[in-house]
Order: sequence, then structure tokens, then C-alpha cells
Amino acid sequence: MRVMSGKSALCALIPALFIFVLPAAGLGNEDLVRAKIGIQIRSGDTILRAKSRDRLKKGDYLRIYVHPEFSSHVYVVHSDQETATLLNTVRQGLQSSTLVMPSLQQYYQVDGESSRETFTIVCSSGELEEIPRLFKDGRIPQPEWAALEEDLEERGKIELGSDTEKPFALAGNVRGVGNDALGDAFFDRLRVSSGKSIIVKKFVFQVVR
Repeated sequence: MRVMSGKSALCALIPALFIFVLPAAGLGNEDLVRAKIGIQIRSGDTILRAKSRDRLKKGDYLRIYVHPEFSSHVYVVHSDQETATLLNTVRQGLQSSTLVMPSLQQYYQVDGESSRETFTIVCSSGELEEIPRLFKDGRIPQPEWAALEEDLEERGKIELGSDTEKPFALAGNVRGVGNDALGDAFFDRLRVSSGKSIIVKKFVFQVVR
């Protein structure tokens, strides 16, 4: 995967961490974490919303959107069949904001070097020290991340029938671009994901070269 702006490469993915914090006032269920999470695919002139399991072509573009309902720490991990990387270099608290990665002016581009690309988005009501600790030396073997990812998924499971799909408003700014992003049609249609203290939302892409 590469970070792209239009047709020009900007940089390679860098191992790092993004912490995204929103005010927690008004949270009715302390155990329930909810966030609107989505990945936009741009393939030629077509723009699509990624499914949890989807297909990509070499040269396609991806953009990640995350909007927690209340106070949350957000971690985004990219992995292929061999390695895993914790994305982004910013640690910052923002109010009523949406994280867009790499930005509203940039995309990740599928380079076709791997037949499978996975993005895992983790939202937690508290800091998950085990994630940055695992990636403290940068890129790691994929099986090491898979073991922790599985544990986080188990911790985030909620009972069926919980009121998890109730919509919530997208108020505020998109990080780095201000109120202009509120008109983004894809941003407006983000779906709600829920978990017990932790959300683990995974997008697995099969890459056609």
C-alpha cells in the first residue's frame, strides 16, 4: 500500500499511532462503545463503500473514516499476509471530530504486491497499551498482530439484541480540514459499529492484480 495524492506518490506507510479523543458526557451505557466507521474505495471513476470482505484491483484507492460517538482511543492497523503496521504519526485530542486517513486530499493506493490487504480499526473507551507496546519497534510479523486482534475481538463482543444500531449525529469537524468535510456524501452515510468497551472493525480485501 502507498499513500497517494491524486496521481503522485507522497510517502510510504510509517509505523505509528493515532489517538482520537472525544468528550464522554452523556454516555448512557459505560460499557458500550459506538463509532461510525467506513472505508471508501475509488476504482477508476467509481466510488464505493467497502464491505467487511471485498475485492480490490491493483491501482485502486482507499480512504478510512472513523467517527466515535463519545470519548475513544482509535488505533488503525494495516496488515498483509506477512507483516502488520500501526498507522499514522499523530497523538492528539480533538472534540467532535472525524478521523480521515490518510486525509481528505489523499488516498492509500493498492500496489498489488500482496494478494490480501487488511485494515483493522479499533476504538476503545480506554487506552489499549498492548497495541503500541506490540508495535514499539515498528512493523511486526502478521501472526503476532493476529493473536492480539483475536483477543480484542473477544473482549468487544456484545449480546445480541443490544441497542447498538441507533443512529447518532455527526457533529463537528473532520481533522485537518474543518467544516468543509461535513458535506462529504460518503462521510454522511457512515454506518454504526458497536462493541463492549472495544470495537474491532476489520476490512479484508482480496487483491486482483
